[in-house]
Amino acid sequence: MRKSFAGLALVAVAGGSGCGQRNPSAIVAYGRENNSGTYMYFKEHVLGNSDFAANVQTLPGTAAVINAVSKDPRAIGYGGIGYVKGVRTLRVKKDAASAAVEPTLANVVTGAYPISRYLYFYSLGEPEGAVRAYIEWARSEAGQKVCEGVGYYPIPAEKRVAAPVAPPAEASTITVKGSDTMVILGQRWAEEYMKLHPGLVIQITGGGSGTGIKALIEGSTHICQSSRPINAKERDHVKAKHGKEAVEFPVAMDGLAVFVHESSAMQEISLDQLKGIYTGEVKAWNELAPASR
Repeated sequence: MRKSFAGLALVAVAGGSGCGQRNPSAIVAYGRENNSGTYMYFKEHVLGNSDFAANVQTLPGTAAVINAVSKDPRAIGYGGIGYVKGVRTLRVKKDAASAAVEPTLANVVTGAYPISRYLYFYSLGEPEGAVRAYIEWARSEAGQKVCEGVGYYPIPAEKRVAAPVAPPAEASTITVKGSDTMVILGQRWAEEYMKLHPGLVIQITGGGSGTGIKALIEGSTHICQSSRPINAKERDHVKAKHGKEAVEFPVAMDGLAVFVHESSAMQEISLDQLKGIYTGEVKAWNELAPASR
């Protein structure tokens, strides 16, 4: 049975060809590719593991999704809060009866924002030497100040490292692979840490959380950056191949932002509406609020 979305947020998209209030155009939904941890998180927490509609346009990175949405008045997209520029972020409702919540620091940390998440580092077994020192620094007050300065949200005080160890004196290289959502943050952390320790080289590579997790399983990276938790099957692969556990470190928090074109009249959206859009049940903006035609 088709769900009725009448009476929910007023959704009228202005601008563009044939997409005014009296003749609303089809919704153009953008999302992340299926190797992305953000894709997996959205599928699990918003779609309830339902499949994406075939017409959802997937792009390699949140920056690419934002760029597409910023050019199309019909569009909607989602991605890490640290990337949101040139589009308008929507308040999100857990359900039709709940208040709409902005993805602010306070709302994300308290869990009031309904699609909040941690961002992670993973190591192959307990980290040692320079790798341990770098992970601890990222989770310290200094590292979390960098996190906040980039536009991501710091982890709660109780999860931070009070006194990170110093790296070994000898020159070394640390490889970090994975989440595209975390690339900007990872690069800034690396830049700041290398200023403190000139003999250290930190190499940051994106490609998606899945790429980072695969690299960790293969043993080809010191640190995996991931915007989703490693699942049980992936943990089993790590243990079977290396005889070690994948060790998890929360390093930042993120509000998974939902955004539209700046000309859109839309102000808020519920998780049920989002699911309708991304599973293809809702195809036009006026289906969300028929009275706005």
